[in-house]
Amino acid sequence: MSSAEPVGRLHRPTSPWLQLCPPGTIELDLRDGPFDAAGLTTERPVVLLDQHPLSRSRLRRTARRLGVAVERELVVLPTLAHPMIVMDDVEQAIRYFWTAVATVPPGLALTALPASAALGIARRTPWRWTGAIAPARVVIGRRS
Repeated sequence: MSSAEPVGRLHRPTSPWLQLCPPGTIELDLRDGPFDAAGLTTERPVVLLDQHPLSRSRLRRTARRLGVAVERELVVLPTLAHPMIVMDDVEQAIRYFWTAVATVPPGLALTALPASAALGIARRTPWRWTGAIAPARVVIGRRS
């Protein structure tokens, strides 16, 4: 039995991508609806989030509309709510993920062969497809 008691309120951990940004970064989730550029200042960095299929083009369009110069694009797996992997949407990071990180979990008897086949296909597809297909994405930039 533990004598520890919770002190204060429990807070949800901050988004892992905010660890890559300076303090005061504005986080805008496209799932919340359209945004007006008038409320954004040029001094503060902006993070745009989306969780829809083909979100790469949607985030880039929104960044252009808001006047945000994109500095970095991240792919988040599996979802924004439960991020396990956050990686740059660049060739080296995507290829490293498919060759060194993604594996077939041990103990899969019936699904081991299809999972291995799917992993083999993913390793051979163009790296840009991962970022295009993965629905959870983050764009980091500044208003210009």
